[in-house]
Formats: sequence, structure tokens, C-alpha cells
Amino acid sequence: MEDSLVDYIFLSREVPLSLSILRFIKENNFPYTEILRFSENQFKSFLQSLKDNYKIQIKNIEKKISNFNTKNNKNTFDRIEKEIEICKQNSINCLSYFNNNYPQLLKRIKLPPKLVFIKGSIQLHDEKAVAIIGTRNPTPYGAEMAKQIAKRLSKLGFTIISGFARGIDTIAIKSALDNGGRAIGIIASGILNLYPKENETLVKRLVSNGALISERFPSRSVTKNALQIRNRITSGLALGNIFVEGNRFSGSKWQLRYGKEQGRISIAVKPIGDYEQAHVPNLVINQERGPVISDIDDVDYIAEILMNELAERKNLISEKDRIISKQTNLFKFG
Repeated sequence: MEDSLVDYIFLSREVPLSLSILRFIKENNFPYTEILRFSENQFKSFLQSLKDNYKIQIKNIEKKISNFNTKNNKNTFDRIEKEIEICKQNSINCLSYFNNNYPQLLKRIKLPPKLVFIKGSIQLHDEKAVAIIGTRNPTPYGAEMAKQIAKRLSKLGFTIISGFARGIDTIAIKSALDNGGRAIGIIASGILNLYPKENETLVKRLVSNGALISERFPSRSVTKNALQIRNRITSGLALGNIFVEGNRFSGSKWQLRYGKEQGRISIAVKPIGDYEQAHVPNLVINQERGPVISDIDDVDYIAEILMNELAERKNLISEKDRIISKQTNLFKFG
């Protein structure tokens, strides 16, 4: 656990301050503890200065000021410390955006998590990763394709990523682990309140050769919004997204949306007919013009595309990693 993690959680989750504000504070080497000593008026002046002088967009500024004033007390900090202790007791790493072990790929996506909880480990070679996602109710064809695609890609050294949901997601992760590969599951619940419950039997294998990741505190339950936004992490950690099956209401459409925003390659498993679960793959084929997997031998070609993407990614220098601020007197408020 890093110094001032409790203060960071307070500012990022309880107030909550945006990542752009937290970055600004960090780049100015201003301790969180000093901000916590602000009076209500000083905190208001601080936010107003960021908005007026530094053009940082701040939503619900009055609510943030109110939260800072009413939640800045012993009960709140005791609760946060308890959450951190639960993480320690259960070998869950609680990482702020600024922690050196925070997944670097997530720093480059739109709206990266300000806080992530990781059980297991993310290793350097996990950058060679692909997401395999799809319906909770696959056809026999979809289930077999997910299994075989994950197997082939694992043999080629790719880490398999999924939302760890029922159906395609779980099939892909299990196949990766069964074949000696690594896997990463991104969940919408807290790690100690796993959704779906039946995957608890798979967690030990997963974290021994991969990781389970959430942006929710360990005991929190799943929500509809959490199910949607976790797809930005599932896609963000991958070189591309393979859509196996999904109907018009499938949550994998969120993965498609986030993948497009992040510039990830969209890949479809070719449907074998006109049926409900063919909707999402057909979107990828007809609208996104993405690569298609018609049979397992096509996976080798897909692997080449993904490796080219990895090579290009390594050559890019992210401007987001070079935030420079020359201001040093921002925090002088009366």
C-alpha cells in the first residue's frame, strides 16, 4: 500500500475529484494531507481557481464542496481504512492511478479507473492480450468456437481477457487456463462478492496464472452501470476484441463501443446462420468491417494482426504520460 492511499481514496471517491484534478495535484507535488486541511472556503477557492485559471472542467462543483465539508471526518476515514485492511487480509492489491504497479495500458484509455483492485498479478507480457467476449447463453457452435479460439491464442502466447461473466467469457478463460495460458477477468462486482457466484470455483486457478480485476471495493455488489463501464477496462487491456456471439440486447455491444473509442481491433466469429446470437458478430462484420474468424485456422492470421498492433503500440509515445506543469503557487489560498 502506498503512502496517503487513504487520503487519495477520500479525494477520488468520496468528494469525488476528477482524475484531471488529481493529476494536477500530483504533478505539483502537493500532499493530499494539505488539501484535507483546507477550510470549506479554501477548498472552494481551490476548485474555482482550477476552473477559472487552469481551464479544468469540474462538474457538480457545489456538490464536491459539500462532500468535502460533510465527509471529512473520522467515520469516513475509518471506513476507508477498513476497506484497505480487508484488501490486505485477502491479498488484494488496491492501486491508485499513480501507483507504479497500476496497469500502464489503462492510463491511456478514456476515463481510466482512479482506483483498481487486483487479485493475482499483471505481468509485462500480458500486454500481448486479446479479449474474447460474448453472450451468457451461447449456442453449441459459439461455445466451441470460444473454447478453441482461446486455446489456440493461449498456445501462441496471448493472455486471454474477458468480463468473467457466464457463457462465452467464462468458457474463454477456462480454456486458456486448461491449456497453460494466462487469463485476466474484469468483474463488475467487488472481488469478495463475485458475480456470478458459480465462478468462485475458478478464481483460485485464475489468480495463480493471471488476475481478477475490479474497480469496486471488495464487498460491493454488482450494478447495471458497473456491468457496462467495466467493458472499457476489458477492452482497454487488450490489443483487440473478439466477439463470438451476442443478441441485440447483449452487453458486449458496450465492449464494441468502448473498443472503437480506444482504437482496438474488432474481430467477429462468423455466424453459421441467421439466429438471435448472430446480431453482434454481424455488426462487426457489416458495420465495422473487422477481421472474421470462420474456422480455427483463421486464428493464426488474427494473431499476426494483433502482433502488428502490439508492435505499433510499442512505438508510440503517449502524450498522456508526459503531463508537465510549471505552476508551483497554485495552492496559496487565503
